[in-house]
Amino acid sequence: MAEETKNEEVVKADETTKTEETTKTEEAKENKSSDTPAAMSDEDLKAVVAVKERLQFFFSDANIRQDIFIRKHLMSSDDKCVPVDALLRFNTIKKHSEKSSVLIHAAKELSDSLVVDEEKMTITRVVPFTKEMMDENIPRSLYIKNLPVNESSGRYDVRVDEIRALFDKYGDVAIVKLKYAGGPPRNNRNHGHYGPGNGNARRNIALATALIEFHKQEDLDKAAEATLTIKGGEKVDPKDKIKLPETETRKSEIELEVVLLSEHIAMRNEERSKRETKKRSALEEKPAVEGKEIPKFKFDWKPGCVIKVRGLPENCDREAMLSAIGKGLDISSDDVKARKIYVDYSRGQTDGAIRFPEQSDSVAVVVKKIERWRTDDFRCKSRRRLNPRRRGREEVLGRLH
Repeated sequence: MAEETKNEEVVKADETTKTEETTKTEEAKENKSSDTPAAMSDEDLKAVVAVKERLQFFFSDANIRQDIFIRKHLMSSDDKCVPVDALLRFNTIKKHSEKSSVLIHAAKELSDSLVVDEEKMTITRVVPFTKEMMDENIPRSLYIKNLPVNESSGRYDVRVDEIRALFDKYGDVAIVKLKYAGGPPRNNRNHGHYGPGNGNARRNIALATALIEFHKQEDLDKAAEATLTIKGGEKVDPKDKIKLPETETRKSEIELEVVLLSEHIAMRNEERSKRETKKRSALEEKPAVEGKEIPKFKFDWKPGCVIKVRGLPENCDREAMLSAIGKGLDISSDDVKARKIYVDYSRGQTDGAIRFPEQSDSVAVVVKKIERWRTDDFRCKSRRRLNPRRRGREEVLGRLH
């Protein structure tokens, strides 16, 4: 009887263990399937459709050519992928859903073009984007000019969807890209489709131009035939004039200028080449012009016209030196000045120079006498400047140069 009871307990224990394992397996399946479209709410399913459209655009060739953020991740990062959390910060995705499960399922529905790594939580393209693909849009693109810009804000007074609507009738438009130039840093917060940005980011200046790329070459040809206003560098009358209607902010109808992007690039390169050629020519001509304008000076240096004097007393001055020179030449200080003998000296210095206008025997005479003179011969005549302790103890050296 006791053995039967033990056997029953073992059987019950086994059944309990199996039941627990089954429950855990079912819970795991439920957790795994809770992220499937069948388990999603109607709101999430609706978000998947919208996010799918955004992913299709963000990872398209047309957008990657213009989108530095996406291009950097796909071409320069180690794994060549875009993190899911980075995509969830895009405003145009975030407004539909902030759930990673929604974004991942949207990407999975684009399996022909996108690859999802759920372990790393990244998304990449099936066909890698390469550097060679950067210019493939040029033959299929138009360049639009004369777009309206608000004078006070400096922003475009036209929406991308307005421009797209003007060209949709000619074919499938891949992208409309408003063109900007970098300006000085802005102080306000910058909100792009990447979410809040750095307040010190450089301000974008609207150039009043846009790029329109078509998916197919035949669509571009159709649009070009009807809308071009510039051909071969000359203005022409288009079959269809592309005009923006008057609005509250646009006080009048605006006619746009249309040119092939390939022609615009060629004209821009030609203008740049002309500027560089003109600049090089100016630099080459500049030395010749400067050579004619800058006069050449010839220094006629004559030896024996300068006497270098060293060891002058602290209270020496220019008048004392002129007087000493006059004494050496047996002439007055006024006569020294009349002969244009110049004393190069500033009070407080211990060295000075006596400069004669021409070579003369008197120069050698003065040198010989200076060598015999003592410091008192160069002292200021004012008694209050004399230092009796040093009088007669220092010698003045004169050298001819």
